[in-house]
Amino acid sequence: MQTMREEFEAENDGIVIPTQVWLLADPRTIRERRQNRDIAASSVVFVVKGRKEAQSMVKNGNKAAGVWYQVELYMNTGPESRCELRCGWGQIENKCGRKPKCGYCSGQHGTSDQKCNVEGCTAKQGSLCGHTLEKCLNCKGNHIAFNSRCEKKTEAAEAA
Repeated sequence: MQTMREEFEAENDGIVIPTQVWLLADPRTIRERRQNRDIAASSVVFVVKGRKEAQSMVKNGNKAAGVWYQVELYMNTGPESRCELRCGWGQIENKCGRKPKCGYCSGQHGTSDQKCNVEGCTAKQGSLCGHTLEKCLNCKGNHIAFNSRCEKKTEAAEAA
């Protein structure tokens, strides 16, 4: 008999689940209750490697026990969490709801849209280069928002 992890990987091409899968009920019971229309869905918790894989699963769903399911991200937050949209410590983007700002220069664009305007600069879009005037969104200091020594990160850790 396959483990639930092996079943998920077999039914979802390209998905690698590095840890065990946890169902809130026995898979046979879930199948039977779905067939009897006692339930429409069940919850399962598992981990995937990488943001791209997680985003693909949210976009495309996931097949389990022969049925396609909608997938939602579950992200645990804490002082080490950082919103990728606004770069705030202790936050995550799916709970943020605000417009992106740059974590390198505090500009009115997302960090991945950062680009150097100096002619001849070979830095790729979304990269920090020596021409960028670093400004933290969180404390307004002269460093990028992801700096682990930012006083706002320390404050978030102390508040937790």
